[in-house]
Amino acid sequence: MKRNLLGQPLTSDEVAMLESMAQHHHANFRPRALGLLALHEGESPKTVSKILRMSEQMVYEWARRWRERGILGILGGNVGGAPRKLTYEMLDYAAEVAKQEPMTLAKIAAKVRARYPEAKPFSEDRLSVGLHARGLSFKRTRLSLEKNGTTSISEPQSGHWQ
Repeated sequence: MKRNLLGQPLTSDEVAMLESMAQHHHANFRPRALGLLALHEGESPKTVSKILRMSEQMVYEWARRWRERGILGILGGNVGGAPRKLTYEMLDYAAEVAKQEPMTLAKIAAKVRARYPEAKPFSEDRLSVGLHARGLSFKRTRLSLEKNGTTSISEPQSGHWQ
């Protein structure tokens, strides 16, 4: 007797939901829905993996996530990718430093690197994106943090150069 990888047989509502996902949902979720339906119908993980051109281990992973979290388990999926080089903690510190006084992006990056010497190397562009997400931005001509209500050093104060 084959063991049920999904824990217990799918209900008619679950089958209908997975069939709908297989037809109408985002392309990343269609194979998951089809795979779970095939497992429900009694297909082996090996057969499902060959048909969907996925690894057999991935089919087992879908079944495990379904058992543990139901539909949310297969919608979440694998985040993947490399770990963040600039953590939220590092970006919070960079924002604090940037708010203290006007300084260049390179100086802010140097202070972050000094505070977190064990951190992976990161680019100033990535730091700039992180600070921008926190509501901070930089002018290229001044290379310092923009502050509301201040003017750039390169702008004339009275409308003409003195």
